[in-house]
Amino acid sequence: MTRKVLFLSLSILASMLILGHSVYAQLESIDIGTAADNPGSTEILSDGTCTMVGAGHDIWGTADGFRYAYIEASGDFEVAVQVTYFERVEKWAKAGLMARQSVDPGAKNALSTAAAGEPGDLLGVQLTWRPETDGETSELNFWELGGPAGFNDGEWIRLTRSGNDFSASWSDDGVTWSDDYATVTIEMDDPVLVGLIVTSCNAEVLCEATFENMTVNGIPIMAFVTAVSPGGKLSTTWAGIKAGL
Repeated sequence: MTRKVLFLSLSILASMLILGHSVYAQLESIDIGTAADNPGSTEILSDGTCTMVGAGHDIWGTADGFRYAYIEASGDFEVAVQVTYFERVEKWAKAGLMARQSVDPGAKNALSTAAAGEPGDLLGVQLTWRPETDGETSELNFWELGGPAGFNDGEWIRLTRSGNDFSASWSDDGVTWSDDYATVTIEMDDPVLVGLIVTSCNAEVLCEATFENMTVNGIPIMAFVTAVSPGGKLSTTWAGIKAGL
């Protein structure tokens, strides 16, 4: 059972151009599944840096536990982010980008993520996915397909949707990207939920990750979110946001 954490429920109030369509995004941040028993947090600074803290048993199997900060999106998209800090609290702790049908623990999803690994057993970036509601999760690991083992703070990951196909990529600088190392087909109805995740892979332990330079179709969607007050209101105005477009 999911529980919304009353930290962040805010309107970005900025018109984003997603494949020619202007949409207004509602950013939400919640704990899903087992993460709700050990609540996390989400903080977005004026420079667009997003720090997330979350628990959860994992994003795996038939039901997930993790912290999620997401928007609704329809149609094709390309979302990318730089993971500037990732706390490796467990071998399979994860930080990354997800497209998800709903906030139900067993929802269909595609996840482009960095997996922590540990000394002597480095992991790296991977695509995991659940093609059916409450179904099993599968994975394709970049480090087993010729990509680098391990993941360094400051590297980038990307998740792309084209119809029902979801693809993952990786970059060490945000400019030169690997070929999409994995593509899977998942039938999802619009709108889907797209955003940032962190899971500690241990429901009793919190894990922190920091993300920067998140873009959707090349547009920096966090650029219009300034410091959020405890009441959850933006410390800027609609006119001020429009002036920054």
